[in-house]
Amino acid sequence: MPRRAPPLPTGIQSSRPAEIANRLHTHAILLLRRARLEDRRTGLTPERLSLLSVLTFGGPRTVSELAAAEMVSAPAISRILGALQADGLIRRVRSRRDRRLVQVHATDLGKSLMERGRLARVNRIAEELVDLNEAQLTILEQALSILELPNRASEVSDPEPLERPA
Repeated sequence: MPRRAPPLPTGIQSSRPAEIANRLHTHAILLLRRARLEDRRTGLTPERLSLLSVLTFGGPRTVSELAAAEMVSAPAISRILGALQADGLIRRVRSRRDRRLVQVHATDLGKSLMERGRLARVNRIAEELVDLNEAQLTILEQALSILELPNRASEVSDPEPLERPA
């Protein structure tokens, strides 16, 4: 029996885009949860993996750029970087032009770990798709093409904080 998405959250008016978004949200979480099972094999925490992923697939960054990308404080990033550096997965390189500026790079070991992790996650997701027929796979490809259109997959921006219930 197919898994159904929960009802729309209170406060969202029912519309076709809202219903699709609700279903997409539910299934994206479930799919990523299954893929994330592979991450445990790396021996790194989700926070360390996320940071190493930014550096591996996005290139070198400063601490402040990493903090913005991960939406956490610079001190939190520094702690994670310390652990990654101790494991030999990242290195810090001081700028020759501006000695105050430090760029963080993934090492070859860090890149290799991320590539192996990515391979395992993609294989896990591919396993979820093997029972689909050609027509279903084509539909998924078309949906992904829509999601990949310019301005659909833009950088994450920091939203306004939610109000806490009284």
